[in-house]
Amino acid sequence: MTDTLPWLALKGIPGVGWVLFERLTRAFGNPGAVFSASEAALLAVKGVSPAMAQAIRSFRDWDRLERHLERVRAVGAQVVTAADPAFPPGLKQIPYPPAYLYVQGAVLPEDAWAVALVGTRAASYYGLKTCRRLARDLASRGITVVSGLARGIDTAAHQGALEAGGRTLAVLGCGVDVSYPPENRELAGKISRQGALLSEFPLGTPPEPQNFPVRNRLISGLSLAVVVVEAGERSGAGITARLGLEQGREVMAVPGPLDSPVSAGPHRLIQQGAKLVRQADDILAELPRQPPPNAQPAESRQPPTPRPGRLILEDPLLPWLGSQPLQLDELVELSRLPAAEVMSRLTLLELQGLVRELPGKCYVLNH
Repeated sequence: MTDTLPWLALKGIPGVGWVLFERLTRAFGNPGAVFSASEAALLAVKGVSPAMAQAIRSFRDWDRLERHLERVRAVGAQVVTAADPAFPPGLKQIPYPPAYLYVQGAVLPEDAWAVALVGTRAASYYGLKTCRRLARDLASRGITVVSGLARGIDTAAHQGALEAGGRTLAVLGCGVDVSYPPENRELAGKISRQGALLSEFPLGTPPEPQNFPVRNRLISGLSLAVVVVEAGERSGAGITARLGLEQGREVMAVPGPLDSPVSAGPHRLIQQGAKLVRQADDILAELPRQPPPNAQPAESRQPPTPRPGRLILEDPLLPWLGSQPLQLDELVELSRLPAAEVMSRLTLLELQGLVRELPGKCYVLNH
């Protein structure tokens, strides 16, 4: 049994999310030790139910996971756990870090010096041209460009970095073996040779809507700064910006034409205190002189303190949530947000341990 298998097995136990995975590994030292723990010791960990303790103690499906690793290797990928020296140090610093990543390509130490360029799929010519230029200029100066391989701004970000001969990382909302969008298959191959494709989703995972808010925290976590190029006022890029702020990253935005709907997101961020970006030098001026060399241990992480006068964003669902369970449609009605956005926000709030889902798609604050 390889050292990677207990990581895959523990994360695959029903009910073991990012928070509980971290609690268990902290309590017992490593995932392998969790499977050797007594029922009493497992139940002593906050959040572990009797059914979960039984599922951990009775797990025997190691052969299936070995076959899974063989398929990972067959597609030219590897599983990099948080204990591996190759695991990106920036991701160890964020709340609810991934336990492991599927990586096609290679993440190098110099990728700690990275900037995320994100934005809408429905980008304008202006947005695509501006993003490509920013990515090209950043990559030519040794900055790794991080994005999500989606249509529009993400695609332009990766293309610009590759054109400069630089490095780029693409964080996927599907398995690394799934070509999405299909027209970016060739681009994905270039990225894997000049950077890496990364995902925390198993092979074959389709690009389902709920995956993208989850992957966005990795885009910001891998980066020293998040730059929103074009986006609607309510968008995935806006979620990435908020996550970047919560992770202590710099948040910046590119202004656009006043009458363009995809300028609304960046303009709102600028109004809230995000730095206005016109060229790569504006981004570089806000980066630390040295990227963080090592990550803090999980138990010593503290939420970043917002600096006076800088961007501060709050989730609009929190005022409506309390100890009284609310169903999804009730939250949609109260918040006046689209159902898809409410689901995305609830997913992120659950990851942060702020919200708990009850049976029947009901949600309460996690006191």
